[in-house]
Amino acid sequence: MSNDAIERDALTPEQREEQIRLAAYFIWKANGEPEGTAEEDWLQAEEAFAEESVEAV
Repeated sequence: MSNDAIERDALTPEQREEQIRLAAYFIWKANGEPEGTAEEDWLQAEEAFAEESVEAV
């Protein structure tokens, strides 16, 4: 198990949510700050976070 996986496992639910929130924000910024995409951006960030967790194991 890599150090990244260990660190990710050690995240509290609040820390995990904050990581996803930041990722969603950066996705929104990268897409040109379109209106009405908050849920889509969140889901994309959540999926990316989950994929990273699986790959790190």
